[in-house]
Amino acid sequence: MKLSLIIPTYNERENIVNLLSRVKKEFEVHNIDGEIVVVDDNSPDGTGEIMENLKNTYSSLSVMHRPGKLGLSSAIHDGLRIAGGEIIGVMDADLSHPPERLSEMYNAVTSGAEIAIGSRYMALGRIEGSSWQRRLMSRGATILARIFTEVEDPMSGFFMFRRDLIKNIEINSRGFKILLEILVKTKPGKITEIPITFTDRRAGESKAGLGEIFFYLRNLWAYLPNRRNIVSEFFQFALVGILGTFVNLAFLYLLTEYAGIYYLISASLSFIISLTFNFILNKLWTFREMLKDKLMIKYGRFFAVALAAFGVNIFCLYVFTEFFDIYYVISQTLAIGVAFIINFIGNKKWTFTKNSSF
Repeated sequence: MKLSLIIPTYNERENIVNLLSRVKKEFEVHNIDGEIVVVDDNSPDGTGEIMENLKNTYSSLSVMHRPGKLGLSSAIHDGLRIAGGEIIGVMDADLSHPPERLSEMYNAVTSGAEIAIGSRYMALGRIEGSSWQRRLMSRGATILARIFTEVEDPMSGFFMFRRDLIKNIEINSRGFKILLEILVKTKPGKITEIPITFTDRRAGESKAGLGEIFFYLRNLWAYLPNRRNIVSEFFQFALVGILGTFVNLAFLYLLTEYAGIYYLISASLSFIISLTFNFILNKLWTFREMLKDKLMIKYGRFFAVALAAFGVNIFCLYVFTEFFDIYYVISQTLAIGVAFIINFIGNKKWTFTKNSSF
């Protein structure tokens, strides 16, 4: 079966020649009938011109030139139009994905798997060279994606699938992670994950930015079933949070001013009281559960999710301010929004699961 390997590029002249050499060697050693489809977004560093010059060296190389930087997912979407293989492979151009795993993925698909995924997070998978901030962001995005699939690494950019799988399926080309879109919309029967060592790029710059994060969150929202019910729960959860804030402030004032308790101790007690208030109201009103149903277990989960959301808030504040150079007040506003979403999803998915529509 012929393999078409789609590689999106933007300013990858320092990586792409090495990558093509390794891909060609993998094809030859394992007798893979493969073509390479490079989709270049008008790279200012001349990546597209380098690819054109390499056509004489690589007879199976096709190059698509696009007018500008249009994104990874749309590059894959466009690459499919000129790809001729029954099997479609996707990988990044920055040498973060090991071409030496292509034959293993190819064999998995030709042996019956509908999708083969190069996984960083299954047993024996690894990440090398990434900062802790990037690892944490990747893990956070993966945890959100796991709401929709049991795949260990649904955010991988290194995968292979049978072309027939996406026949008559409309794939959203916005954003930078297309695998999750395919998993959600096609619901493949047999999926094979293959452990890989993901190596962070050593040359060039990462293409991920705030816009890609926005599109990712928007796509997640679009995947949710029964969105009308979820919208209602979401706003009820938000209203409970607002009421809980007033409860927190009221008890802080009363305990400090009238009970004479040191304000830091008052703040701690007020936090616990407001958290308990939020838990009870969400349990009875937002998620329609009996109060006595696994009361202490669910209270513990609610508390844990609240602490996790607080950690997400602090992390996002740091990332938005330090990495995206956003004014810290605006960063905190965005961070609160992200943390609130994490808080809602965490409680709906884990704490209050009885009537969950996920």
